[in-house]
Amino acid sequence: MEKISIIGAGGSGKSTLARELGEKLGIEVFYLNKIWWKDKDHHISEEEFIEIQKDIIRNHDKFIFDGNYMSTLDLRIQASDTIIFLDFKTSTNLTQSLKKNFTEDNADNKDPDLDHTGKINLKYINWLINFEKDDRKKILCKLNEIKLEKKIIIIDNKNKKDLFLDSISI
Repeated sequence: MEKISIIGAGGSGKSTLARELGEKLGIEVFYLNKIWWKDKDHHISEEEFIEIQKDIIRNHDKFIFDGNYMSTLDLRIQASDTIIFLDFKTSTNLTQSLKKNFTEDNADNKDPDLDHTGKINLKYINWLINFEKDDRKKILCKLNEIKLEKKIIIIDNKNKKDLFLDSISI
């Protein structure tokens, strides 16, 4: 487990798991929200986003990607030896997203692990609500296709996430 992609809906805990796993394994984490967004209203081009990810894959023997971004998911899955899918209920993801939005000082907090995009808006909430019928089905299909080639870990509740982290030896 040296090339890892952590995927799932917003609020599922991808960034937290990525940070904790990166610390435990000594692997650098690449937060896709931090790469994609220049600020809360502007992002880089799709071409630049793809090239940055390709550069990371080419230039790092080990990496952890944190982020869903369906448009580049195949690139990351192909390069990864382990894919972790945080498959929590929509209500859990929505609750966590709202909690994060109201408890973090997104504008002023300099913690590099925090997502400062201020993304709680109607479009984001709509994506979360429709994640299960839209992106989740596509993700499960992709994971099913590669299940014999890659290590696939599907975590669907906090207890399993904690057990998974506890099972990782340094």
